[in-house]
Amino acid sequence: MAVAVAVAVAVHAWASWQGGRMTPSSTLTNLREVGGPGFQADHRRTVYRSNTEPGTSASDYPAGVAVVDLRRDDEVQRVPHPLAHTPGYRGVPMFDPSSGLESAAEAVVLEDQYIDWLERHRVGIADALRTVAAAPGDVLVCCSAGKDRTGIVSALLARHWGADLGRVGEDYAASATGLAERFAAERAVSTDPVGTARAQRCVPEIMTTVIAHVEQRWGSVEAYLRWTGLTDDEVDAL
Repeated sequence: MAVAVAVAVAVHAWASWQGGRMTPSSTLTNLREVGGPGFQADHRRTVYRSNTEPGTSASDYPAGVAVVDLRRDDEVQRVPHPLAHTPGYRGVPMFDPSSGLESAAEAVVLEDQYIDWLERHRVGIADALRTVAAAPGDVLVCCSAGKDRTGIVSALLARHWGADLGRVGEDYAASATGLAERFAAERAVSTDPVGTARAQRCVPEIMTTVIAHVEQRWGSVEAYLRWTGLTDDEVDAL
């Protein structure tokens, strides 16, 4: 079952939205439904996840979708989002500038970085999820690659909705396919190939380790969401 989900999600990751259906052509190679195709079929709306790339246009996205952009202000200025001027766009930087650091110096591997983010950037995570909860219809959560910050928010959502750890991990790992060309280009010009390879790791165990930590530390994803400051109504609205 996990393999089937991985294949379906990976194929979906190469699609874009054209004329009301997903078609295989876009620079939005990491665009997909959170949790994989069909996982949200019984939900009141669909939450998508994606990368953000130059050269895209509004037609690459589902019509009328609200956007929760997790990128820093400098990233947004460098690559403006095509939907930035629509009513549903919200810039919600996940990284808390008051922390002074994106992650602790000792957090080298991605699992440790993500776990560090859960507390260090809890305000940004809460703001992002609060914005998702407030959206009346379909929502797109995005960052630069659609893997790390978007991966954290997506994993919390999927687990909160009842996804098993296998599905959460495979949804995260699908970004390895969606970002293959981007990653290859980054490696080609990297002056730190070891560090680049470490940052590009994208296997299920990374995110399953993070969610397992959440459930060990707080008891459940829902308890973590409340710890970040989300109200009962906001958690219910997710």
